[in-house]
Amino acid sequence: MYRAEEDYLKLIYELSVEQNKPLIKNNEIAEAFGYTDQSVNEMVKKLVNKKLVKFEPYKGVSLTEKGNEEAIRMIRAHRIWEVFLTKELKISWQDVHEDAEKLEHASSEALIEKLYKYLGNPEYCQHGNPIPDINGNIKEIATLTLAETNEGDTFMIKRVLDHKELLKYLDERGIHLEMELKVVKKDSFNGYLKVEVDGKVLPITERVSHMLFGIKHQ
Repeated sequence: MYRAEEDYLKLIYELSVEQNKPLIKNNEIAEAFGYTDQSVNEMVKKLVNKKLVKFEPYKGVSLTEKGNEEAIRMIRAHRIWEVFLTKELKISWQDVHEDAEKLEHASSEALIEKLYKYLGNPEYCQHGNPIPDINGNIKEIATLTLAETNEGDTFMIKRVLDHKELLKYLDERGIHLEMELKVVKKDSFNGYLKVEVDGKVLPITERVSHMLFGIKHQ
C-alpha cells in the first residue's frame, strides 16, 4: 500500500471518530488535506477498488473492515511513537509529528507492542488523542470545543489538534493539556474570547478555540 493511501485511511478514521458519524464526505477530506476535489475523488476510487473504503453517492465514504484494520494499525503505531519521542527523548509536541509519521511506516507490529508495554500501555498520545489497544478499542475522546462554551464556564483542555502552528501558539502562552481555563468574555463579532489562566487573562482567537477540546464546568 502506498503512503498516500495510508494517509487517506487514517484521516477517514480520525474524522469518523472525532465527529462520531459513519460517513465522511469527499469535500471534508479535500479540506483537511488541502487537495482538490478531483484528486480526492480519484484516490477514493482507488481505495474502493482495493476494497479499503465504501462509497455512497452524495453521502460519503466509510472504511471497510480491512480499511479500518489498516487505519487502526497505523494510528496506533503513530501515537505510540509520539508518546515515546516526547516522553523518553523529550522532543517537543510541536515537532514530534513528522518523526512519528516516518517511524510508523517503518515499524513492525512486534516492535510497536514492545514500545507500548515499555511505555506502560498509554491510553492517550501527547495531544490527547486516544491510542487504540491491540483490539482497536479506544478510550473516550473529547469532542466539545472551547468555542462551544459560555461566559463563566470553566473548561479543562483534554485534546488539541496536532497542528504545529497551533502547538507553538499554545506553548508561547503556557497553555497545555489538563489546564483549566475560565471563560471571561466571548466576542464573536471581533472573533476572539478571553480566558483566565492562573490568575492571568489571555485572549484566544476564535479559530484556536475551535481546535481545543475538553470538558466544561459551569
